[in-house]
Amino acid sequence: MSMRMHVAEPRPGELTTTYKHFYIERPCRILIIGEHLKAKTKYNCLLRHISVGGAMLDFNPNIQLAKNFFLEIKGFKEEIGCTQVHRLGTELGVRFNMLLSQEFIRRLIRSAFQTGGF
Repeated sequence: MSMRMHVAEPRPGELTTTYKHFYIERPCRILIIGEHLKAKTKYNCLLRHISVGGAMLDFNPNIQLAKNFFLEIKGFKEEIGCTQVHRLGTELGVRFNMLLSQEFIRRLIRSAFQTGGF
């Protein structure tokens, strides 16, 4: 699995930053937003690893995606704004539009550990 999402091109005015990542296999959904900010389309995918700044997903390579979308991780009600930064085969690297809180990452790791995800 590629680690390109952790060294994605920085936004203008930002320095390149790398974040500690965690290997977690968890089902999730990509939400494409349509008119009036309603979820227009939902696609299933698999979260492979995550950091506070981005994630790597397994996703169907035949489905075209918008550059920006939301990610919903199974078992969590948060919808995380994402931007696609890397796509090669089934690998889909995303950068989060805002850094995730350390508490969210801890809850995700704890949940994966309790359900036998490690």
